[in-house]
Amino acid sequence: MCGIAGILSFSDSFRVDEDILRRMSARIAHRGPDGAGHELLIPPAISTATPLVALVHRRLAVLDPSERADQPFSDPAGHCIVFNGEIYNFRELRPQIAGVNWRTTGDTEVLLAACAAWGNAAVEKLNGMFAFAAWNPASQSLLLARDRMGQKPLYYAHQPGGFLAFASEPGALLEIPWLDRDIDDGALRQYLAWGFVPDGTIYRSIHKLPPGGLLTCAGGEIRIERYFQANVPLTAARNEPDAVAQTRDLVLRSVQRQLVSDVPLGCFLSGGIDSSIVAAAMRRALGPDGQVLTFTIGFDDPAYDESPHAAEVAAHLHTQHERFIVQPNAAEDLPRLAAAFAEPFGDSSALPTHYLSMVTRQRVKVALSGDGGDELFGGYDRYRAMLVGQMLSLMSPVARLAASLLPGWRPKSLGVRARRFAASLHLPPGQRYASYLRIFDDATIDQLAPPHAADPVTTRFAEFHAAGRGIIESALAVDREIYLPEDLLAKVDRCSMLHALEVRSPFMDHELVYFAASLPAAQLLRGGGKRLLRLAFAPDLPASVFRRRKMGFAVPIGDWFRRDLRPMLHDLLLATTGFCAQRLHVPTIARLLEEHDTHRTDHTQRLYALLMLELWSKSKQP
Repeated sequence: MCGIAGILSFSDSFRVDEDILRRMSARIAHRGPDGAGHELLIPPAISTATPLVALVHRRLAVLDPSERADQPFSDPAGHCIVFNGEIYNFRELRPQIAGVNWRTTGDTEVLLAACAAWGNAAVEKLNGMFAFAAWNPASQSLLLARDRMGQKPLYYAHQPGGFLAFASEPGALLEIPWLDRDIDDGALRQYLAWGFVPDGTIYRSIHKLPPGGLLTCAGGEIRIERYFQANVPLTAARNEPDAVAQTRDLVLRSVQRQLVSDVPLGCFLSGGIDSSIVAAAMRRALGPDGQVLTFTIGFDDPAYDESPHAAEVAAHLHTQHERFIVQPNAAEDLPRLAAAFAEPFGDSSALPTHYLSMVTRQRVKVALSGDGGDELFGGYDRYRAMLVGQMLSLMSPVARLAASLLPGWRPKSLGVRARRFAASLHLPPGQRYASYLRIFDDATIDQLAPPHAADPVTTRFAEFHAAGRGIIESALAVDREIYLPEDLLAKVDRCSMLHALEVRSPFMDHELVYFAASLPAAQLLRGGGKRLLRLAFAPDLPASVFRRRKMGFAVPIGDWFRRDLRPMLHDLLLATTGFCAQRLHVPTIARLLEEHDTHRTDHTQRLYALLMLELWSKSKQP
């Protein structure tokens, strides 16, 4: 687990020197405090045939932590690699590669040898989470690759015949003096809609390699291809006993695989279904005498404190459990998070993820998490809302009237959820599902920053639906393709790597993803969400784990916006020199603030997105 960066320069117009590489390295230093290295290969004449090659690495040592495994890592033939992540099956791959005089016991050397032996086809053999850049001196080409589900990020910028630059985080690319830093107005509108920029970044010149993506650069040109799709065609439904047994087997095998480590390893534990299953699988893998370390955070506000539930599961599994009570300091932590993301990110659960990562890193370097269980096995209420909405679509006026009579103004209150549900009933299925995910609707975005944003969720939903998937299968497919990698996995990577903590997600094992993508809605949702997980792991966990309502990972930031954070929020969003004031519609922002302050409408999610946009703007320059 590390941070990587690099540049291929095909022209003297894009000069690379040691100072640029040191600055790029410094911007990702938090990802790898255990070591730093860079390689600068300068040919006699820089051209598209013989580019300058610069590779940067920051190391978090997990496998073979000795100096012999430091990166950039080269072989005798001149192949060179910088690598972020873990290859869980590297020991199985090692005997398959002939003619290597192995110098290390870790996965980096195996990955480099695999790329040298098999070329681009090497990624098909990998089980892991990764982003890497591999230089081939024979073909004078660079291969960039990203893991199947997008757990590890990889950003790039390219000018044909000029340069290719890449990095684990966009902040490192911003250290390149000749890189265009212009903001993409379309991406800004996408951010207002979703809280992230699907498929791209806020910068016009910086792009994301997609999950399961390969980028090959040779002769100054790039070619991008996908070697994995998270949503395979649906297969025939399995009978229930087989589906339950396969669910259990795949989860247990994934957790077993991901326990490979040469440093202390633990597990996030909230007491919810997904993290409890991962902890139970760890207990089974390590045996009754093995040490299972579990970590949770608690808050003074019981409405946001899951730690008692985590303690119950820990006691049942006999783990070595640590509970940390967190006293949030959002006024200091939010600017730090904005700088760490290096682009606007509007998911407020980043704040508790930051706290959990910070305290867990005090004990271990690696932690397993339950991320992805909802998207694979149908855990969100919005999936069931789609089913109900399909049946009630002709009753939209009646449903709106009934919902308007229900009390509640907080986002998760019954009244607010019912009103949002009723307001979507008249929409086509794709737009209805998109409305559940959006932060700002088109009408408000038009007020803030016209014209309104495009809608990738609706578009992809319609494509999946037209290909024969039901509405639930289409919703799950959209989440696996957009929401999961662009929001949840991005959040976990940035917040954990800010503290040099490696987080592994067993539910992202591609064999498990393929299996889940083949399951029909009836098997997933009949009798409640995550039905197969409940049945598969009922013998391992307390019954209360499966009865308890999903709580979510949150902090009371909406209340803070009315109290401690109110001066900061108002000062930043209404400052005449600020990004929001210069690029968005200030009267609309002022209305949102007033409605939130007076409890007329809870705009927590919208105000958080605007605040992180403003804080990002203040931190974006190197």
